[in-house]
Amino acid sequence: MYIADLSIKRPVLITMIMAMLLLFGIIGYINLPLNLMPQIKIPFVTVQTIYPGASPTQIETLITKKIEDEIGSISRIKTVKSFSLDSVSIILIEFELGKDPDVANQEVKDKVDAIINKLPDDAETPVIEKLDITAMPILNLVIGGNIDATDLLELVETHVKDSLSRVDGVGRVSVAGGRDREIRVEFDNKVIYENSINLTQVAGILSAANKDMPGGNFQSEGQDFSVRLKGELSSVEELRNLDIPTASGIKKLWQLAHIDDSGADVRQRTIFYDNIIDQKQETSILLSVIKSPDGNAVEVAKKVRKILPKIQSELPQGVSLQIIGDASEFIRMSVADTLGNILMGIGLTALILLFFLHDFRSTLIVAITMPLSIIPTFMVLNALGMSLNVMSLMGLSTAVGVLVMNSVVILENIFRHKEMGHSKKEAASSGTSEVAVAVIASTLTNIAVFVPLANMGGIAGLFLKDFALTVAFATAFSLIVSLTLTPMLASLIIPEKKKKDNPIGAALERMFHSLERSYAIILEKVLHSRVRSGLLILATVAAFVGTMALFGKIPFEFIPMMDEGSIDIKVELPQGYDLSETAALLKEVEDHVVAYDSVKTVVTKLGQISSMDSGTNMAIMNIKLVEKSLREPHAVIAAQIGEELSALPNARIRVTALSGMGGGGAAVNFYLLGEDITVLEGYSRQLKESMANIDGLINVDKSSKAGKPEITILPYRQKLSDMGISVQELALAMRAAIEGMVMTQYKEGGREYDIRVTLKDEDVSSYDDIRDIAVATQSGIYPISYFADVKITEGINKILHTDKVKSIEFTADTMPGVALGTVTGPIEEAVEGLEMAEGYKLKWAGDAEMMQETVLNMIFVFILAIVLTYMLLSAILEKFGQPVLILSTVPLSLIGVVLAFLITGQTMNIVSMMAIVMLVGMVVNNAILILEYTNQLRAGGMDIRSALLKACPTKLKPILMANIATMLGMLPMALGIGESAAEMRQPMGIVSIGGLITATFLSLFVIPSLENLIESRKLKEKKNETNS
Repeated sequence: MYIADLSIKRPVLITMIMAMLLLFGIIGYINLPLNLMPQIKIPFVTVQTIYPGASPTQIETLITKKIEDEIGSISRIKTVKSFSLDSVSIILIEFELGKDPDVANQEVKDKVDAIINKLPDDAETPVIEKLDITAMPILNLVIGGNIDATDLLELVETHVKDSLSRVDGVGRVSVAGGRDREIRVEFDNKVIYENSINLTQVAGILSAANKDMPGGNFQSEGQDFSVRLKGELSSVEELRNLDIPTASGIKKLWQLAHIDDSGADVRQRTIFYDNIIDQKQETSILLSVIKSPDGNAVEVAKKVRKILPKIQSELPQGVSLQIIGDASEFIRMSVADTLGNILMGIGLTALILLFFLHDFRSTLIVAITMPLSIIPTFMVLNALGMSLNVMSLMGLSTAVGVLVMNSVVILENIFRHKEMGHSKKEAASSGTSEVAVAVIASTLTNIAVFVPLANMGGIAGLFLKDFALTVAFATAFSLIVSLTLTPMLASLIIPEKKKKDNPIGAALERMFHSLERSYAIILEKVLHSRVRSGLLILATVAAFVGTMALFGKIPFEFIPMMDEGSIDIKVELPQGYDLSETAALLKEVEDHVVAYDSVKTVVTKLGQISSMDSGTNMAIMNIKLVEKSLREPHAVIAAQIGEELSALPNARIRVTALSGMGGGGAAVNFYLLGEDITVLEGYSRQLKESMANIDGLINVDKSSKAGKPEITILPYRQKLSDMGISVQELALAMRAAIEGMVMTQYKEGGREYDIRVTLKDEDVSSYDDIRDIAVATQSGIYPISYFADVKITEGINKILHTDKVKSIEFTADTMPGVALGTVTGPIEEAVEGLEMAEGYKLKWAGDAEMMQETVLNMIFVFILAIVLTYMLLSAILEKFGQPVLILSTVPLSLIGVVLAFLITGQTMNIVSMMAIVMLVGMVVNNAILILEYTNQLRAGGMDIRSALLKACPTKLKPILMANIATMLGMLPMALGIGESAAEMRQPMGIVSIGGLITATFLSLFVIPSLENLIESRKLKEKKNETNS
């Protein structure tokens, strides 16, 4: 072969080319960003509109529906989900993959701008943003100490947040906790009545008294002057001394109201507990650092850590800032584990070569060629703008097993030719040329498998792209190295004269010859007659059918859970519980949690579970565990905590072990859709009861819950007309008394703080207080109950729409060891049992939806990989029939795959399916080696049976070497070795090894039997035609 001969004749040239690839590969590695997941663009746009004080029903009618109707005409929308909550509307628009997120964002903005005048006047301007679902915090920090919550938040907003945001690569810093500074002007209801005060008018007076305004410019005597009114309040004291007209004359504001320069009402709070040093901070703020899209997670984390001492030195005495979560550590450990697995794989491969060839030179050749197949891959990844992440690192781990085949096959054949008496250069040349077609075919079939994977549709396809491309590039480089560097090194390193075998080597050689003879004898008996060959094939088919019958016992899930050591506890108390009562229950939860030695830190956020679930009766607790090697799996710990907390009364508590891939969402997620919310509610109650009886399901919950009690005010229109006031004035009086009116801001130090005019909290703390809210008229002050019917009703918690249809969301978790696919079937049966009316249906979401989509895509990719492999083999072998024979090894591998699943208890998931597709390119290599050499022998004049009986024993050793080396290269993955992302890599190793074991063993007998049957039949038919 020309390229092999060139490398043997021009070793310096090849050395320099390899050195160049090595150099650029190292440069590429240095420049590659390190991230947890591939950087992908999924077109999501959110529209958030705040309408203070509005109920979910009002939000739905006045805001959500109007925006949904307007954006419905935008092209390539996949799904629209809306959440009408208390005081806010949130709409999530998912576009089809391939739509430019910037274009999608602009189109949504244009549509919303077109109807902005149709929204309520009091509603804030809708905020339209692109949503990056991959933008997870790389660092979580907690700041707290002996400081007021208002001062702490001001310190964070003015100093800490700004310092962190200026770090190169930081996209944004989110803040949770603290208390906003606010100037509260609080009136007694009694004072309102005594002085006939209108709170709305007072807010207007304060606004009018707090103005800066430009007056314009004029010229005088050739000089230009500007005129400006400086009327803004310069201090809180100046605010206190403002004159307020009342029914009894002009009074100072301080005479009528209590002016409190403190903070806004606290509806959310953050608490931090360090279990290692047993220290608790009741006043804390959580800061989450999120990198920019093009940022390097590890580098950003390093830079943030570098500036933390400087930030800490500038904080007041008693205030501390510390890191409680660092995702970059997981990424760094993933890289270290992958490199460790690669080195271990190379070491095991070298040992196999030493065992089979009993020559240290073969070990040296592999030690050189394997890294030179991997390192140049970094050059291509960097050029394509990719990163080192869990998927690309898993691709490198997988590549170790794939890459070894080429070098092993060529190296073994070179040694065989050397033993036949050739010189080392002749052996390197002829040994490489003899198997070159087989090696090229094997490599291209591997690449042909990964091309469809790299182009697979769906969100899963975007994540798999990095994996597939990494393996494809590494495989391509392995072909180049095996056809150039391997023969070159062999021609230089192998001794010219055969050295005397050492006793161990001689014994091993005798063992291999004995194995080859035994195999030849068995094969000769199998090929002796067509009946025996047919029986073997029938037995193999029966084994295949039998194992496929067991396929249904394999549980399905979307993705393996990765143990990053994080657990979430979501707590929901009955409606009406305030923040202090919620905090008291969370203290009990915390006491249970910190009793575990494996718990490192606990961060509790009171008042919110997520952006869609907030209220003073809700809280979420995030638990960070100690290192993985020092504890049980986090799913086991979560189950233990959940069992303990189930005894706490009067609260709904959900404990979830978080996955590095799945985030904090529920394992089971779906919607019931229909037009009538009352009918839907009835179905949902029945379904929830049915789901409670499904084995393996825990924490079953639904989105439709009773809202907090609502006091509804229904105006008497005739009385309002008689007194000369409008419904709007009545509404403003109500709002000012309860929520307060903010019509101006107090400015200090370049920041603005709301000035809120309202009643004291104790004057609006009961139903009777609401009835007594003062309403100012020209005839005097009247209670609001004079103008309206005030009654207590049950409110609605939130209203969900899915594609503009009313829906109820169901969520649930699975018990440890229970796969998602195990429970989806029973859930669908429970839904069918409801016998829902036409127009009402189930819609899967989350992992279940992606699992269904991925299974269909994987089936298509699997078929496409087989078709491409067939086309490639036909082109290389110049035959139409033989590639079909070679591809018969694929079902042989599935026998081992099913058995591997059942023995190890692994689930069928995206990684397992990817491994099965990958096997298409790997298991055909054995058949290619056998049949390609058989073709060469037949071209030399041998009959089919003689050619097979010579080719199969001759290729037994390289087949065993290549497959055992490949399996050992993947063994570290299969054993789950490593601290980080081992759960992701393990299914890949187990499936690959299981498939290779059966494919290797059976292909040694089934492939020759099939070839013998087919060719014998052709020969018989040809003889019959000749005789006739």
